[in-house]
Amino acid sequence: MRKPFLLALSLLGLFDSIYLLWVYTSPSRPIVCIGAGCDAVRASSYAHLFGLPLPAFGVANYAVLGLLILAGDMVSARLGRAIQYSLAGISCVGFLFSLYLTSLEAFVIHAWCAWCVVSALVVTGIFVLSLFGLRRPLGPPDPVATAARVRTNFVLGVVAVVVGVPAFILLSRHGAVPDVAEASTKDLAERLVRPDSHMTGNLQAPLTVVEFGDFECPACGLSEAAARQIRAQYGDRIRFVFRQFPLRKMHPQAEKAAEASECAAGQGKFWEAVDKLYAEQADLSVDALKRYARDLGLDQSRFNQCLDSGEMASRVEQDLADGHALKVAGTPTFIIGRKMFVRPMDFATFSQLVDQELTSLAAATPGATSSSPGAALEPSSSASKSPAHTPSGTKAPEANAGSGPLFGPNPAGLLTASQTSIGACSEADANKKQPALIGTAEVRQLLEAAPKPLFVDIRPAKEYAGGRIPGAINMPVDNFARDSSQLPKDRTIVLYESGRSSGDVCAASRAAGRALLEQGFSFEKVRVYQDGLAGWEKAGQPIQH
Repeated sequence: MRKPFLLALSLLGLFDSIYLLWVYTSPSRPIVCIGAGCDAVRASSYAHLFGLPLPAFGVANYAVLGLLILAGDMVSARLGRAIQYSLAGISCVGFLFSLYLTSLEAFVIHAWCAWCVVSALVVTGIFVLSLFGLRRPLGPPDPVATAARVRTNFVLGVVAVVVGVPAFILLSRHGAVPDVAEASTKDLAERLVRPDSHMTGNLQAPLTVVEFGDFECPACGLSEAAARQIRAQYGDRIRFVFRQFPLRKMHPQAEKAAEASECAAGQGKFWEAVDKLYAEQADLSVDALKRYARDLGLDQSRFNQCLDSGEMASRVEQDLADGHALKVAGTPTFIIGRKMFVRPMDFATFSQLVDQELTSLAAATPGATSSSPGAALEPSSSASKSPAHTPSGTKAPEANAGSGPLFGPNPAGLLTASQTSIGACSEADANKKQPALIGTAEVRQLLEAAPKPLFVDIRPAKEYAGGRIPGAINMPVDNFARDSSQLPKDRTIVLYESGRSSGDVCAASRAAGRALLEQGFSFEKVRVYQDGLAGWEKAGQPIQH
């Protein structure tokens, strides 16, 4: 009876891990969970190992254990004993790792994932039963008993498929993102969208998408192409709103850039300014902002007076205050309906999330479709300092953000969240110890010293192969956490990337530097070459291919 029970446990663990892997591969997928801990664990920094979601290791572990259990019934006694030791060893590793993960949930993440707990119990059961198996002597194979066990295993496999497939389909169609109780209903109604917020698209649409952005944030810049495509493709079905959220500690030029966009809005070119500022992140100085205003065809003297006087600072401050009240902590933050996502978005993911919300609204509103507004918002009679625009650039009436279907059929519902900090700029990162920034002159000084510094190129391998600083090794940022332990701690590490973007505190090279400092590398031995490969080449230094 022990072996069928072992196989049943391995199949249960395999099902558990396959379901978790399915939901981990897309944060937009809701997860069925007892309580609200599953998404908190999924969104934590411990949800991935070596760049892979943890459930992938669970799938491999239970698949191997299941194969070993099946093979144990069809081999000689000597080979059967080796399989038993392998089963005990692998399940022991799984037990210890699950113990570690459970400790993280209890003492670090402070949230419990029911699926993770089930997996921990399953692997513990397999480990205990495998130890009992080691205590039993193995006799010569009995053909009759072997045939009986094979039949039992086959029946278990059929039952697993018959039960598991419908169960997976049922789970995939249910689940929800947990409520976030920090933002009050009152704050949502009053602060998410204001009458003078910048809006585009169908102002009477049932779905509102809000972006809290920072013009100096590289992650925001990466998401801008997707946001622009969303505005173009869904313009007749959503209302898109932009709110300012410059991260002052991290981006010294972001706040003035936000003011510049507001000054452009005063001349009817807010969205054109958004496109321009994101495209020109490398230089957002005041002089550059004035050049961009000229490129946009703005009245130069009027724009300069607006920017120099700081008359739009209070407007930016209001957006910041609203963002903080709604618990926005990083950029880019996208609020789609009542769900909050703090991370860069590609168009495929963004459109998937928008489609899900449109479908949910259509299902919740009898007789409505995703392209019909339903209970439309009433235009506000209040004057607006920054009029909303349709995608074509013509002015449209303002919408009253405090009422209407923005909050769907349940106005008392709070924001829900599916958040990840991967690639995003956060205020928490700004408060961490930062690696020192150096320019080309400092790099030359390091090259004259002994021992020579080690250059680490954190760009993708394809970009690294196209040209690099001579002697640099490649350690792509996606695998940096896994590979950085190989770096020597007694040698100065110089991290760099292309140097063609703004390269701020949340850029990849600085994030890698922070990771090294957290791993115990000396502050004096970690440097970020902020000019990057572009600065190196501009200084006339050789490039290795």
